[in-house]
Amino acid sequence: MGLINVIQRVSVPAPAKINLFLAVIGKRTDGFHDLVSVMAKLDLADLVTIDRVDKKNHISCACNGTDRLDGVKNLAEDAVQAWRTFTGIKDGLHLTIQKEIPIEAGLGGGSSDAVATLLGLNGMMKNPLSHQELIELSAKVGSDCPSFLIPGLCVVQGRGERVRAVSPPLDKEMQGKSVMLFKPPLGFSTADIFGAFGRRKKFSEAEKVQEKLSNWESQKLSTDQFLSNDLESPIWEKHLYIPSLFRCIEEEFGLFPRLSGSGSCCFCIGTENTPWLKVKKVIRLAWGDEAFVEQVQII
Repeated sequence: MGLINVIQRVSVPAPAKINLFLAVIGKRTDGFHDLVSVMAKLDLADLVTIDRVDKKNHISCACNGTDRLDGVKNLAEDAVQAWRTFTGIKDGLHLTIQKEIPIEAGLGGGSSDAVATLLGLNGMMKNPLSHQELIELSAKVGSDCPSFLIPGLCVVQGRGERVRAVSPPLDKEMQGKSVMLFKPPLGFSTADIFGAFGRRKKFSEAEKVQEKLSNWESQKLSTDQFLSNDLESPIWEKHLYIPSLFRCIEEEFGLFPRLSGSGSCCFCIGTENTPWLKVKKVIRLAWGDEAFVEQVQII
């Protein structure tokens, strides 16, 4: 591998994602769950900046935007360690993450930061890694990570390591779609949510999942009909205020809210004619001013 080049600093955006579709089809022998998911990236993004420092093997990270992550080991640091193991490059590094994506939200902020870190490091190399090498390396860092190396919408399978782009016509149709994100003032633990789901042992049938995915990609099924998340069922039992708000939004505006990933962030997709200010007002009335509410777009 080539040594890191003369570039001293690089900044890379790390976009958030939402899960348009998430089905859990079984439990793997490695302890993870087998998933089929469709992820869409958003114009809401963190910014990861990498600076070289004159101290071999040094790594430090500062997170601006949330005190909870400052000085805490995170996936971006894991990405550096994985990259060092793979390349043998030991240059000292300092990471600065400008956080805009809420944490514990199911928006993939940690995974996206890790991939942005890998892309930044790759850009600093004299002999960059190939796309396939980056896919394999990112899969070692986190299950969601490979999906952030695929532009546009992507289908994710297995524990997250098998990734492909969504059919081009459908991907193009989804670009620029307006999305309202709304998150209650608390986060959910991904491990806890999957643990609760696993105890139920109510997995989706793989054949039916693939049929639904195929029908959506061939545009025989609308996106509104396709939206689904298996992880919602155990969450609704504990957090009744979420489905209650969903019903209100659906009845008043004809939108179809969903939970993203393991939550706690929710979303609904609208059009240029959707009265977003009224939607936001309904959410604020239900969840208060501490809730995260932001209108974004699919990229």
